[in-house]
Amino acid sequence: MDTFPQELVDQICTHLGPEDPKFAYDISSKFRNAAEGYAERYKSCHIEITEMTRKSHVHRFSSFRLRYIETVDFRPFFPDLEVDDVYSCRESSIERQEKDRVFSHQIHDLFATLKTIEERAGGRNRGSYRLRIYSPHRWRSHRQCHHREQEHWRTHLLGHESLPTLTSVASLEIRNDGSSYERANEVEAKLDYRILVDMVTRCPNVHELKCHLGVDEWTPSYCEEPARSYVYEYDGPRRDARHDFDKATTVANVPTSLRRLELDFLCRSTMMDADRIHHWTAMPNLVAPTLVDPFSNSLRILSYHLRELTLRAQVDENLFWPSDGSAPVWPNLRNVFIMFHMVSPSGSWYFEGSRGEGRESVGFEVTESSYPPLETTEEDKFLDSDADEGQHSFEDMYYYHFRISPNERILRPFLESFAKAAACMPKLSQAILWCPLRWNVGGGDDEKNENEAFDYFEPPENFYPDYLAWALAYYTPGKAAFATNPGDVNCDARRMWWKVGEWRPDPHLHGLFQQIGRREHGEALREYWDDEEFGHGLVSRNYFDFWTPDE
Repeated sequence: MDTFPQELVDQICTHLGPEDPKFAYDISSKFRNAAEGYAERYKSCHIEITEMTRKSHVHRFSSFRLRYIETVDFRPFFPDLEVDDVYSCRESSIERQEKDRVFSHQIHDLFATLKTIEERAGGRNRGSYRLRIYSPHRWRSHRQCHHREQEHWRTHLLGHESLPTLTSVASLEIRNDGSSYERANEVEAKLDYRILVDMVTRCPNVHELKCHLGVDEWTPSYCEEPARSYVYEYDGPRRDARHDFDKATTVANVPTSLRRLELDFLCRSTMMDADRIHHWTAMPNLVAPTLVDPFSNSLRILSYHLRELTLRAQVDENLFWPSDGSAPVWPNLRNVFIMFHMVSPSGSWYFEGSRGEGRESVGFEVTESSYPPLETTEEDKFLDSDADEGQHSFEDMYYYHFRISPNERILRPFLESFAKAAACMPKLSQAILWCPLRWNVGGGDDEKNENEAFDYFEPPENFYPDYLAWALAYYTPGKAAFATNPGDVNCDARRMWWKVGEWRPDPHLHGLFQQIGRREHGEALREYWDDEEFGHGLVSRNYFDFWTPDE
């Protein structure tokens, strides 16, 4: 058989079924190579690793069948938490430690199982699958008070440095998007953000990293007490998660194979609350005590080797440009889609009212009081008593939205950094930068109704108050994103769409944007300031739903 031409052997192996490669192994080395190669055509297996399936999956896929695996799902779980006292409102330090231990143990077992499969399959049969890990969940007891309906502390991964490397993971996805709420009486854990980095660094051949996180980080604007005291997340753990992410991220440990990031920290279930916050509300400073936002800074480090970046997060100018003034380069980045929240990480707002209302709002300091207590307080007992009597008014929310004009002091540095960075992306094909906005000054009860202060505002034609967007887009010649003038679709000029209402950049900032793609595509540039449907007004978010993940 060794005398058979390789082309003939390859042709014979095209007729093999999914279980036939094992019969070709003993014929000759040529048949083995061809059979293993053709096993790729059967890549359609979606498996879930559980205690019940672990051994069977090791037995079945520790061979050429490793190539069959397309997706591996893993759903960690927490043991049921017993609440003996009707007033057990708070998660104790012992519970926190146990959750970290249980979660870490399950992740280590998962990686060990997948490593065993790889080793038994051998280097000739390296797989290429998506590893999808869900947030742990626990049952919610009917005796638990409203304080326990959300997880206030983050769950951490312990001993990440001892995780084995998985060479077959091509895509890693972490999901914590509220999907478990579809299962009655379950609560999802909040995951520490650095878990993303700690896991992806153990996957040297990964080319895609995805997450859907941020659920329950933004507390709705409830009208009355005690509902307003039941926060979805305290500011302390939220701030710490962003800082811990930065501690785990360095240029040295980011896999050079990474080509695509889709990081969604404002998934749809999260955005329902994050989008409807009261616009006079003071926001926490998530940057201090550092001078620059560590979260934005670490996301930029992750982006250097990418070809595509999709991001939905609360970020600032450090996402695009380092604070030390050094000029970075993104040699391969082609597609950039970024949705940013209207509140900056420092707690200041990127937008203000039409006449400057709320312009000077600044973030408040995160202190020791910004963390949840570790044991039940007297206030907890009082609030739970009122809640049990039906006085919590959880269905009544008060929204007040007036920030639809750029706050130059906060937004301009963000835009300037973006423009400078985009000019350092020689292969950039398309870039979308946008922020969702709302207008609603007529809500609330009679005592809080301040809509008279905005009687001067006359909305333009085709004004969608609850579904607005402020955005800009850049496309290389020959590519079109929005409606253009006839004949412009395939024009040979760079193009930029300004969906920014009546706002206009100052000459210096405008000049920075005009440099994007100039070196690669020449001087020709067409800019569109008027929208076909909305004129000079703010556009509908429908333009940007394509870049908003469904999860």
